[in-house]
Amino acid sequence: MEEEARRQEGLDLEEEDVDALTEKRLKLREKALQRQQEEVLPQEEEDEEEEEEEEEESEYETDSEEEYTGVAMVKPVFVPKSERDTIAERERLEAEELALEEATKRRLEERKIETRQIVVEEIRKDVEIQKNLELEANIADVDTDDELNEAEEYEAWKVREIGRIKRDREEREAMLKEKEEIEKVRNMTEEERREWERRNPKPAPPPKQKWRFMQKYYHKGAFFQDDPDDRAATVGSDNIFARDFSSPTGEDKMDKTILPKVMQVKHFGRSGRTKWTHLVNEDTTDWNNPWTYNDPLRAKYNDKMAAMNAPIAKPKGSKKLKDWETR
Repeated sequence: MEEEARRQEGLDLEEEDVDALTEKRLKLREKALQRQQEEVLPQEEEDEEEEEEEEEESEYETDSEEEYTGVAMVKPVFVPKSERDTIAERERLEAEELALEEATKRRLEERKIETRQIVVEEIRKDVEIQKNLELEANIADVDTDDELNEAEEYEAWKVREIGRIKRDREEREAMLKEKEEIEKVRNMTEEERREWERRNPKPAPPPKQKWRFMQKYYHKGAFFQDDPDDRAATVGSDNIFARDFSSPTGEDKMDKTILPKVMQVKHFGRSGRTKWTHLVNEDTTDWNNPWTYNDPLRAKYNDKMAAMNAPIAKPKGSKKLKDWETR
């Protein structure tokens, strides 16, 4: 009876161990399936192999072994060399780079050869041109008649040189005469100076022509002027320089004062027209302001300004005048 009881207890313990192992295996399978779903394993054969490996595990496992068996490891799969895309792609790129470098070197060599050929061709052309010039050159083609009329050229030069000497002497004499006259006037009394001014009046300037309303201004020009700009008299005189450059021309000949006020503007009817006519019309000076008109009080204020009553000293003269005096 005792042996049967012990056998029965052993069977019960074995059944409990089998149930525990079965439950443990189910938990491991659930964990493995969950990891497989997360990692999306592509091959089903690997799942079956993992299940077979789990069934072949030992019935006696420790708690530490349970923790390690919970991690699912991916089985490495061998890939043939012909199917390895990364290696083939890398080899293809390297081959393309080598081909590109070789093409670049070949192109540079071709360009060097072409450049040398061009230089040789240009040198050959220059040599041929120089040979042709030497063959076709003739001493008679050169103009060497500068000294054919040497006597006439010398006489013309003497005339020009005499004219320059005469002009310089006249200018020097006029300057000395003016200087003597200035000294003479400075030493005169007030009565003698008034008498001298009456006998020697200043030449009146030529009357200026009155300009028309809104007439355009034209400068006489600064080029090719015989007098006083061209002191060397190399250009020669021309009647065109004596013309009155202030006379109206074109539209300025018309009297614009008879036009309506709206038409008394420049470039009327054009996109570039302006609303301004002349400075007098646009003057905004207030003549009622005490600062704009001179009265005794204003004159007294002006006298107090700097350098208003400074004495006028005798001018010392220029360096050019002193040089003429020493001659």
